[in-house]
Amino acid sequence: MTAEKTLAILSLLACDKAIKQQITINPCAVKEAEVQLHVGWGADSDFLLGSEISMASVACNNLSIRFHFHLFSNNIPQLDQQKLVDLAQQYALKITLYTLDNDYFAQLPTNRLWSSAIYYRFIMAEILSQTTSTMLYLDADVVCQGDISALLELDFKNSVVAAVPERDATWWAHQAEVLDCKALAQGYFNSGVMLINLDAWRSEAVFEHILRLAANPHLQATLTFYDQDLLNLALVDKKIFLNNVYNTQYSLNYELNEAKRKSASSSCIFMHFIGPTKPWHLWAQYPSAQAFQQVKANSPWKAEPLQLPRSTYQYRYCYKHLIHQKNTLKGYGYFVRYLLRKLLSRR
Repeated sequence: MTAEKTLAILSLLACDKAIKQQITINPCAVKEAEVQLHVGWGADSDFLLGSEISMASVACNNLSIRFHFHLFSNNIPQLDQQKLVDLAQQYALKITLYTLDNDYFAQLPTNRLWSSAIYYRFIMAEILSQTTSTMLYLDADVVCQGDISALLELDFKNSVVAAVPERDATWWAHQAEVLDCKALAQGYFNSGVMLINLDAWRSEAVFEHILRLAANPHLQATLTFYDQDLLNLALVDKKIFLNNVYNTQYSLNYELNEAKRKSASSSCIFMHFIGPTKPWHLWAQYPSAQAFQQVKANSPWKAEPLQLPRSTYQYRYCYKHLIHQKNTLKGYGYFVRYLLRKLLSRR
């Protein structure tokens, strides 16, 4: 990595430059002093509907908590903004929308599965640390199924983040070796659900630490889970673990494998739909995604159509799932389109 690129990454410390527009929705005149928990989401257009249903799921399952929701995105259409007004009215919420400049993130690594939206959580924590002491971060593919009031009383014990472990000790050891950080063998967390001590985030200069790690050319070559790896390295000794009920992971692609499908569990507070197939996809309508479907059906997005495949790999999963669901004719139609995209080398 050139010195110029290193300086470009470190220049991201001026995170206010990432925000092109900020709008607050507050139809019920919620006072900031009444807010008990700030919750944030980050999404590009592919994940925007997921974030909105995730918002609705938190609100409808926690009527006794007064929330201020924060949505960071590179594009929030006017129609979505009106539906967010409806959601805020429905649950007496305060919602702030942040429109981001994607060029701000151009120096950070991405791939076909993970866009620059994976880094929105860094900006989110840095921005909110200026005005509040704690926030809950949720990935767009996380659906709330229960009461989260216990998180309001969590003792951080001087840690920066509370999160659920990723996999097991074998995985931790693997990541410790790949990332050349022995301490990671004692624990590596999933960044899809994080309760963040923003006071500590700010005092420990975590954002700057992350950017300095990202600017290291040797380390950048070893990153496999980009934002999550960077967070684990920056917070290696500044984390506490939550119970798995706060981040129960399930891939809807498990539905194609009977043995894995049996691993589905609905007895959790946060269901995290990992993997490339999401519950808002046309081809992903299974009982295991019922939590998402039910919330959507009772939200301002109830009439919103499910997302059609937009990329070659989505066409691939689309045809596989539709054929698996015995929707054979439609499935083979998408199979032909998948082959055509492959032949034309489209992403």
